[in-house]
Amino acid sequence: MSNALSGNAQPMANRTERKLTGSGGRFIMIGAPLVVIGIVLALLLDHNWVGIGVTLAVLGAIPTVVGIALTLFAGVNRHARKDRPFA
Repeated sequence: MSNALSGNAQPMANRTERKLTGSGGRFIMIGAPLVVIGIVLALLLDHNWVGIGVTLAVLGAIPTVVGIALTLFAGVNRHARKDRPFA
């Protein structure tokens, strides 16, 4: 029994981790420019452009948060494969 593998299978874990990290990076690259453009519009322009800028920043924040969450999940997945306690 000492030769038995412990934890998750390595190839599947690596593939899952790569998929989560790749998707997370894409979501961040989609959302971050929208957030920046929205903040610039809200700060530099006035009247109706402030509302449009804030709306654009909020709509850009959604994929950014999703991307950050996917990247964090990939990090947790990598840490879980090491067979060490979390705390």
